[in-house]
Amino acid sequence: MHRYTVELRIVGENFDPDEVTRELGLMPTRMARKGQAKVEGAASKWTANMWGFEVLPSGGDGWSSLEDGVASLLHVFSSLHDRLHVYSMSNKICVWCGHFTSSFDGGPTLSPTLLRSLGSFGVPLVLDTYCERTTEDTEPSEGLLARG
Repeated sequence: MHRYTVELRIVGENFDPDEVTRELGLMPTRMARKGQAKVEGAASKWTANMWGFEVLPSGGDGWSSLEDGVASLLHVFSSLHDRLHVYSMSNKICVWCGHFTSSFDGGPTLSPTLLRSLGSFGVPLVLDTYCERTTEDTEPSEGLLARG
């Protein structure tokens, strides 16, 4: 099984995350300031400011198609492209995609139309892959139970 998360991220020291929220008119799904603890009570801290906006399918915690997730994100930000460009001058902007898989086969496929749209949008796409365990991986099979 494959599941994808899709988020636009702005990372850098030269912006105020609250200003990005006001300027874009979008509430971030993730926001951090340089020096803030990554996890409450943890020693590791953010080394830069970060503003992130994740798109999710209705009623889901991830996309079954990376193409659908990226297209949805591009739709949200299509009218905000010029405003985003201001932040790209001295910060990093990317479309960050999490690829969560419980198998070693398959993976994302992106159409030429979406690739052209991404190219026009003008920010890198980052694809991070994570292996997930399924309940089948952790539970003994019926055959093993029957023999035991």
